[in-house]
Amino acid sequence: MPEIGLCTDITCDNEIKELYECHCCFRPVCLNHLIQHVEITKENKRRLDSLRNELNTVITTLKLIIEQKLFTIGREQKLIEQGKKFLDMSDNSIDEIQNIFEQINQAIVLNRSDVVEEFGMSENDRCSTYIDHISIDITSFDETTKSIK
Repeated sequence: MPEIGLCTDITCDNEIKELYECHCCFRPVCLNHLIQHVEITKENKRRLDSLRNELNTVITTLKLIIEQKLFTIGREQKLIEQGKKFLDMSDNSIDEIQNIFEQINQAIVLNRSDVVEEFGMSENDRCSTYIDHISIDITSFDETTKSIK
């Protein structure tokens, strides 16, 4: 049974009205404000549910990204191990060494798209490797060459 009195909602006028207990804030409010409170509560619940769904989506997305990164890291660690084995062995062919070299460079390209590295090949021959996200260009030049453009 409704009470009679002043609505406790601060936006209400100061007239005496029938009051109902709001199940959201547990205060006595008039029917208009009771309806508003219910609508606000419903909207807040919709927003909360939507935000929870979005949070779940971004958590799942980040989890997949991390799993992919861990897979990539594992693959790249194997490349490093293979490269080290080639350095320790003296009976590798040029093709084998070139292949692992290119695979490692490709891993670098995928991780750092704008890195420029120089690797010393021998006293008389230097190899400059320019790495970007589009391609790998390997250019050899001798001691008299000052730069590559």
